[in-house]
Amino acid sequence: MLFNIILGTGVALSILLSAHPASTVELEDRVKDAFTPPPITVDPIVTPMDIQLIRPFNYSSYNAYEKSFTLDPDNGEDADVWIQNNSRDTIYAKLTVGNLSPIDIPIKKGTQKTTKIGVIGTTNVKVYIYSSTSHKMDMNISARQF
Repeated sequence: MLFNIILGTGVALSILLSAHPASTVELEDRVKDAFTPPPITVDPIVTPMDIQLIRPFNYSSYNAYEKSFTLDPDNGEDADVWIQNNSRDTIYAKLTVGNLSPIDIPIKKGTQKTTKIGVIGTTNVKVYIYSSTSHKMDMNISARQF
């Protein structure tokens, strides 16, 4: 009888042990799946952000304002230069794009102008703003590429 009990216990243990490794592997896989982060996917569509060429700020001075920046076609197809005249008289913006002749843009007091520039290639842009009457200029300016 003792022999039967030992034999029965041995068979029962062998059945449990043979099932145990499979359940352990299964359990390990479940735990691994639960703690494994999802794969990182690269989205082929990149939504471009505006590139600030001239950060928005207020300029107040008797001296002319001058700033240069470079347009890069990788940053977008268009650019804007925005100027708001808070002065007591007209100010003039001279905008030079690449090797083209400068464009004179009058901006009357209390008005604002946005000048659009199409970006074809890497291009240098120069912004020069002055007063023809030597009055103190007070203006807001910004430029962006998008």
